[in-house]
Amino acid sequence: MPHIEIKTRKLIDSTLAQKMVDKGTIVSILTTGKITKPAKDLFDHAGIAWAENIPEREFMEIEAQEEG
Repeated sequence: MPHIEIKTRKLIDSTLAQKMVDKGTIVSILTTGKITKPAKDLFDHAGIAWAENIPEREFMEIEAQEEG
C-alpha cells in the first residue's frame, strides 16, 4: 500500500535511501534532517517525492489538527 515515510533523523544517506526505495511502497519522504545528493538522486530516479529540513513543530501542528 502506498504511503508517506516520515523520518526524524539528522541524515538520510544513499544506503538508507536504497532500503526505502526497495520497499516499493513509498511515494514520498519527509525528514526533519538532510538528504544527501546521492540519496536525492535515488529518490528522483524511483519517482519518490522528498522534502528535507522540515521543522518538527510542523508535524506537531498537523497532529494537533488531526486530533481536533
